[in-house]
Amino acid sequence: MLKLHRFLHSSFFAATLFLCAAGEVVAEDTAGQGSVEESVPVEPETDSDITNYSENPDPADAELVTLGNTFINIYRGPGRGYPIFYVAEYGEKIWLLKRRTDWVKVLTSRNKTGWVRVDELREIYGENGELVRVPLPDFNGVDDGYFYLGLHYGDFAGANSLGVNLGYQFTANLSTELRATQAVGEFSDSQVYQVALVHQPFPRWKVSPYFVLGAGVNITSPNATIVATEDRQDTVMLTGLGLRTYLSRRFAVRAEYTNHYLLTTRENNQEIVEWKLGFDVYL
Repeated sequence: MLKLHRFLHSSFFAATLFLCAAGEVVAEDTAGQGSVEESVPVEPETDSDITNYSENPDPADAELVTLGNTFINIYRGPGRGYPIFYVAEYGEKIWLLKRRTDWVKVLTSRNKTGWVRVDELREIYGENGELVRVPLPDFNGVDDGYFYLGLHYGDFAGANSLGVNLGYQFTANLSTELRATQAVGEFSDSQVYQVALVHQPFPRWKVSPYFVLGAGVNITSPNATIVATEDRQDTVMLTGLGLRTYLSRRFAVRAEYTNHYLLTTRENNQEIVEWKLGFDVYL
């Protein structure tokens, strides 16, 4: 009887040790599995098209509007050469951030930024439901305080002429120009350098006339091959009439007729008629 009691006691003790050991192994395995799961990094979703703005971008000139268009295309940059990466749909809210010529930078309610053509923002509404107008760029924006650079090509008394001008527009009606022209003819070449005053009486007209009055110097180089001749330098007065049409706020095309009156040292003075066509870029 005593032997049976000792055998049962030993068996119970061994079973207890076995269960404890097994429990520690299971616990270690469970802990190991948990640590492995926790060590796996979770990569956040990314979108290269998203710029991190807050819900309210809060620049001083930003304006919140709601789209009334069926949809508008949003480009990556201010030009049709950039790809369309997002399409905003009817009823979506966007912020108007800034403008560059005829493009507007916008921020959508889905936190995407891009550029939209001004003429696509015809049906947008403010926070109170009022229709918001974004004016198209036109010649009315060209007023005063602008430098402009021009290039023209024409006919200078039968010779082909190519010239440049740098101007400054003091007011909507008055500007001054520095002009340089190179004329290449069959018998002689000419270089003309002038300072001119340009008066534009009707600057708001789509096709606007202007008048030119100026003075300068004309250097004539004869193309003589048999008898050597010297270059002549004469003072020149000019009057002219032109037409200018604005294709955008920064770009204008112009045509001009100019009469150059050369004050020569010879018995007779000389008149030279010039026709030219060119363009101006407002800086």
